[in-house]
Formats: sequence, structure tokens, C-alpha cells
Amino acid sequence: MLVNDYDAVLNIIKNSKTALFLTGAGMSADSGIPTFRDKEGYWRNFPVFKEKGLEAQELASPYSFEVRPQYAWAFYEWRRRNAHYNKPHEGYYVIVRLMKEVFKSSFIHTTNTDGYHLRSGADKDKVYEVHGSMWRLQCTRGLACSYFVQENYDVPLCDLDEKTMQASNLPYCPVCGSLLRPNILMFGDWDYIENEYQANNYYEFINECKYPDIIFLIGSSGAVPTNDYVANKFKFYGSKIITINPAIESTNICKPHIFLQEKAKNALLNIASMIF
Repeated sequence: MLVNDYDAVLNIIKNSKTALFLTGAGMSADSGIPTFRDKEGYWRNFPVFKEKGLEAQELASPYSFEVRPQYAWAFYEWRRRNAHYNKPHEGYYVIVRLMKEVFKSSFIHTTNTDGYHLRSGADKDKVYEVHGSMWRLQCTRGLACSYFVQENYDVPLCDLDEKTMQASNLPYCPVCGSLLRPNILMFGDWDYIENEYQANNYYEFINECKYPDIIFLIGSSGAVPTNDYVANKFKFYGSKIITINPAIESTNICKPHIFLQEKAKNALLNIASMIF
């Protein structure tokens, strides 16, 4: 494993026609989006939840929307507002340029739900938000209701008392009257509705290229290893893995060919400075 070898990265890029960008929470961290990886960081943002002993995994669950909807929606309303008032950092735009100007074929596979790849101008046909999006709503009854998943960019969507971290005037399904929820894959979730359009586009890309020449594994962590497993699979078939992450632990699951021990924004800007 090479470390911080940008010349080696540039050489792989020059010899690659297909690319896959696997992005996780660390990609959005430079934009002010909390990662919630460590409990203390989560508690700092939500001291009220600390007092009540409500962890992120508890709030991000269908069960929470059933038994404590005022807190579940407060958690997501806060996150929607946070994502709305912040913006994608320059690294997002580097990815867009690489996809448009450098690689013949490429795709983004992200576990992030903030919508920043689409907001930064990535082709909607080349983005797979594998864990869903906070900017889409679905009925809490899932496929048992005929309500289709709908995009909703309203900010605010509901009222939020940040002192008590309780939400009110919650959104309800216009079809059956049940509570609406974010179209996000949550913990213990059997009602999540997959975005088939995005999924089909992703698998079509994979079927065409078989395995990407180069994979950028950015901001992923063992806490949510979805992208690491994807990278490992394609590494077996011959993909070159470039991991971008300030934490050396990020290489535990997937051993990359090159490890750039930097934050996403800085590493992507460094790559851009060598290419554009």
C-alpha cells in the first residue's frame, strides 16, 4: 500500500477509462455535515437526546417514527436544515469534472443521504444513493400504501423546537393519512422503498464495464462498511483502489493500492491541481 503518493494516483487515472466513486460520511464532513460516527460528536449536536438517552441508531429507525415521532422527525428535520444551509464543498465539483472530462464512463455510489452529489451537478443518471435521500418522502406503511415516493425540498418541512428537540406539524400521507418519513434506509427497516431508477442505472454501469478500472473510496468507515465491501469485491477482479480518509483505520476492511491520508476536500483538490 502506497501512502500519499499523488504521482501514483495520477498515473492510475491516466490509464483508466472507467471509474467508480464510493463516498461516505467523511465526504460531507468538510461541508459541515455531522458524521455521527462517534457518540460524543452526536451528543454535542443533540444534548437533549443525551439527557433522554436517545442514540442516533434509535432515532433513525421505523420504530422511532411509530413510538416517538416528535423526536424522530426532529432528528431528521434538523439534518435537513443543516444540509440545506450548508453546501457541497469544492471536492464535489472535482468529482463532477473528473466524470465529465477525464473518464469515459463513471458512476457515484454513495451512502450519504444529504443529496450533495446531485446538488453539485452530478448527472442524475450516474448517482446511486444506496441508503436513500432525506429529500424524498415515503409513507411509514411502505409498499402497503399506494403513495409513491415523492421529492420534497421544503425547508422547513415541519416545526422544530431546538430547545426540546421536538417536532410538530408533521407531514402525513395524502393517501392513507399515516405519518410520512424520509425515504432513507434506517436501522431495522423493512418498509424502506428502494430507488429502482438509480439502482438500475448503477447495475447497468457495472454490467457494461464489468469492473471499474479505478475506484475512489472516499470518507468511508467501518461503522457503515457498505462501500468498503463494494470496493473489496471489485479489487478482487482487478480494480485499483484509491482510499481517501484521514483515519488509517479506514483501510482495515479494504486494503487500497494507494492511501491518501487526507480529508476528502483537500485530497480531491490536490488531484484536480495535477489534472486540470
